[in-house]
Amino acid sequence: MKDRTVWVADSFEGLPVPSLPQDKGYDFSATKIPILSISLEEVQENFRRYNLLDDQVRFLKGWFCDTLPKAPIGQLAVLRLDGDLYESTMDGLNALYSKVSPGGFVIVDDYGDFAPCRNAVNEFRQLHGINEPIEKIDWTGVFWRKLS
Repeated sequence: MKDRTVWVADSFEGLPVPSLPQDKGYDFSATKIPILSISLEEVQENFRRYNLLDDQVRFLKGWFCDTLPKAPIGQLAVLRLDGDLYESTMDGLNALYSKVSPGGFVIVDDYGDFAPCRNAVNEFRQLHGINEPIEKIDWTGVFWRKLS
């Protein structure tokens, strides 16, 4: 497909230090777990290695709360979230869920593994009256298809 853009949004500095009570006890920041801090250049090199880096791939560097609300993203066929924390997951959902086209998919990596992520998803879905069934992918990942 040549008419689609792949958006890759990440801090490329690891996860933020938790700032909300919902994320208490889940400090995955670079000072605690440095392996989660992968540079933009390393990610680009991995895309290049698999021949996936082209003009259709765009990178948004920064914290989700800063980059996603003003990102020049129109419609999304697939929204894949890997925010781990309540705040990061909620930032992604608040900024991008409305851009998922009817029939599109929402994939959340950490739903089954991290309570803060799961709580953010459940709260968001309840607040917005989202009733599409959540389907398990594996021990941690889930998805649902946005019907409307």
